[in-house]
Amino acid sequence: MKNNSYSYLIVGNGKFSKHFQYLFAIKSISFKLWFRGSKESFESLCNEAEKILVLIKDDEIINFIEANRQFVDQPIIWIHCSGMISTPLAESAHPLMTFTDKLYEPQIYNSIPFITEKNRLSFKELFPDLNNPNFQIESQDKILYHAFSVMSGNFTTILWQCFFDFLTSRNIPQAIAYTYLDRIIHNLKDDNSPLTGPIQRKDVNTIYKHLEALENNPFRNVYISFLEAYDQIKTGAEIENN
Repeated sequence: MKNNSYSYLIVGNGKFSKHFQYLFAIKSISFKLWFRGSKESFESLCNEAEKILVLIKDDEIINFIEANRQFVDQPIIWIHCSGMISTPLAESAHPLMTFTDKLYEPQIYNSIPFITEKNRLSFKELFPDLNNPNFQIESQDKILYHAFSVMSGNFTTILWQCFFDFLTSRNIPQAIAYTYLDRIIHNLKDDNSPLTGPIQRKDVNTIYKHLEALENNPFRNVYISFLEAYDQIKTGAEIENN
């Protein structure tokens, strides 16, 4: 380690950054923090670290690095954690996890898998003090990988929140749906055929009545889109198997 005072300069102080700060703290990894409004300037901090970890919005990452790399007067490793960005300006390590305003139990952080890019620096080179599961992906696959991770996590969250709102609006506690939710998760992890319900059974009349009930609901189009996507997946699988 060169004559510096810490291993990482973390850029940004949002939700995700606070999780990383906590992770570094419980792992006793030295770091300093810079964000808009910091008392110290970026220029005064950037040359004291071995690596600069840019934890800001995806849309701002490349612009930030391009605007600020002029202030770095020694070789340094820039790292971002975007699931979709691939740039020669920085290495990347995307945590396959959702991060809320609440910090997690320490053991949760140890289990978070990270996805890095093939033919770039490895996860161990980027974070030598972390022992998280890690895997590599082709750079050109990152956007599709991130799209699926967002759909599977964020989209289902929106659906479940709307279902909970529907229940509570009818004076039914949302907790009654937790067993159902837990079973869906269990089946996804442990069952080779986890899909159930009218789509799997091809109950056309039931599906038709659902769409009628959703006539003035924005989720009607979501329902139709899922039907169409599932039909294409099944058709493709049948063609492949024949």
